Amino acid sequence: MHNSSVALCVENLQRFCKEDLGSKDYFTGAVPPFFILFWQANHVLKEIQFLKEQVDKLRTELHALRQGTKDITQRAISEALEGSEIKGVTTWTVKRMLNKVLEKLDEDQVQMPDYALKSAGASIVQSRTTRSYRHNKGKFFWLSFPMLVFVKSPEVILQPNNYPGDCWPFPGSQGETVIKLAMEIIPRAVTMEHIPKKISPTGEISSAPKDFAVYSLKEEDEEQGTFLGQFIYNCEGDLFQTFQLKNELSEFMRYVKLKVLNNWGHPEYTCIYRFRVHGDLKHTQEFFEQNPIP
Repeated sequence: MHNSSVALCVENLQRFCKEDLGSKDYFTGAVPPFFILFWQANHVLKEIQFLKEQVDKLRTELHALRQGTKDITQRAISEALEGSEIKGVTTWTVKRMLNKVLEKLDEDQVQMPDYALKSAGASIVQSRTTRSYRHNKGKFFWLSFPMLVFVKSPEVILQPNNYPGDCWPFPGSQGETVIKLAMEIIPRAVTMEHIPKKISPTGEISSAPKDFAVYSLKEEDEEQGTFLGQFIYNCEGDLFQTFQLKNELSEFMRYVKLKVLNNWGHPEYTCIYRFRVHGDLKHTQEFFEQNPIP
């Protein structure tokens, strides 16, 4: 920012205090620290809002690019089929098969409802959640001065985005969070998700959780809860790993606690990309009780 702009802001602040506040002796030539901090904070908030708008714009463009890629692929194959003849296989048959493949690519790979999904109403109980890792190398700057330390919210584990770095990190290898589910269910399974090594900026995923335990809670302030099982996320396995709960319940629960016991070797932090909870709704359970399978 130019010196003239700073001088103009100082002059406006002085005029505000003298005319609007009626305090002509308020200034002695220096700008009060409160107004400087208020002014700086206002500019930082505007810059953050601008960055959020840019991120939303990029996500929209990425979605359009994916859709365009599918359209181009389908059109290219259709054009190739028009000039070829395969005995016993019609163009219509191949197009139908292609459409089925594209539908499968669009489907969720887990194929079970996620009751820990934020857009469905789930949320993080902040008072029962380990604090986020404060990334000192990632800061918001204003006029070359660090203003805010970059911190990721644990809410990201309840959302479907799965881009490198778009995860919830907590310090060290042990941490926990309590999730208020979108509705009451009888928990049956959970799914842990992470990115693969090939798209990791560092070429490795040692920050992925390894051993973790799951508990069900009747209330958000319940201390221990009911143990539902301990599992291992295999960093060499599939990205989406679903685990059937070992201790099944007969009661409906609204809260689930995820407790990470260790990671795959990262010394500073552990990163969770997404955690899902699957189970039976009340009306589904009542249906099977009233209509037992012979």
